[in-house]
Amino acid sequence: MNKYAIVKNGVVVNTVEYAEQPSTPPPGFEDGHVAIQEENVSPNWHYVDGRFFDPNPPVIVDMPAPKSLTDMILADPTELAKLKQALGI
Repeated sequence: MNKYAIVKNGVVVNTVEYAEQPSTPPPGFEDGHVAIQEENVSPNWHYVDGRFFDPNPPVIVDMPAPKSLTDMILADPTELAKLKQALGI
């Protein structure tokens, strides 16, 4: 099975799987829709100049590496005191 984007006016309105590319619009779709084979596409993506693109790409946030538990305890004297008390040291 191949995944096809159903496109109308440059916007993906649905995706379907077919054994081969359909020559007519899928049931429930009127003229003006085209089926274009593409595995990595979702509804509401845009189709321009033969390429699909996500109009709302995910935002990549640069996050600092998490501190280790040891670093967190050593960075705060209160936490270190709590640990020593819990261990009976």
